[in-house]
Amino acid sequence: METKQGYNIIGDIHGRTSWKRLVQNDYINIFVGDYFDPYDVIPHEELLQNFFEILLYKKQHPETILLYGNHDLHYLIDCERASRFDRQHAATYRQVFAESKDLFHGVAYAIGDHTLATHAGVTKEWYEKEFGDYSGASVEEVAEDINDLWKHNKLEFSFDLSTIFDFDGESPTQSPLWIRPWSLQEHNLFANTPYKQVFGHTQVEDITPLANQLTCVDCLGTIAKSYII
Repeated sequence: METKQGYNIIGDIHGRTSWKRLVQNDYINIFVGDYFDPYDVIPHEELLQNFFEILLYKKQHPETILLYGNHDLHYLIDCERASRFDRQHAATYRQVFAESKDLFHGVAYAIGDHTLATHAGVTKEWYEKEFGDYSGASVEEVAEDINDLWKHNKLEFSFDLSTIFDFDGESPTQSPLWIRPWSLQEHNLFANTPYKQVFGHTQVEDITPLANQLTCVDCLGTIAKSYII
């Protein structure tokens, strides 16, 4: 089996084709989700073609990790919809996600024994709401917990409407598909541990290190750049 040099994390896609310049075959490439719902006007056919090319890359490089984001969840189940939800083509997107589900890893991936990759990050409040007190479980154990919950109850990852005056995902009880980094910094599951988190979801101009060993990679709107570990 070919030994990989490390991990290459690619930010939110939203129909962009820049991922083709960022994938590195010598690394394990990790996509953090959000494949549709573009910010710019991109024809539906081009969005689908781009998605199919990502799936083809996964088939050609099986070690590639495809994660889901909040802009994917609303095509998988009936839930609170993220912005730019494409009602006209929703049935098609739901179908292609259903047909390709075996190519996806879930919503969390443990990078070695030190870093957790998700779409938006994991807070202590959300994790303990779902799984009980966090007592230092490893990155791999946390990823397994989250992916098992995803497999059996995707609604737990939808936007938490029970919070008051939270219109953007700022409440610490928001899921790893919705939490915003300014809240994640204060409520990081791995605070006071050696573990790190890498995520997308919130647009930044470049790969952005944050407090509490957090890194945001959702920069494809401004720069074609990925994050290598």
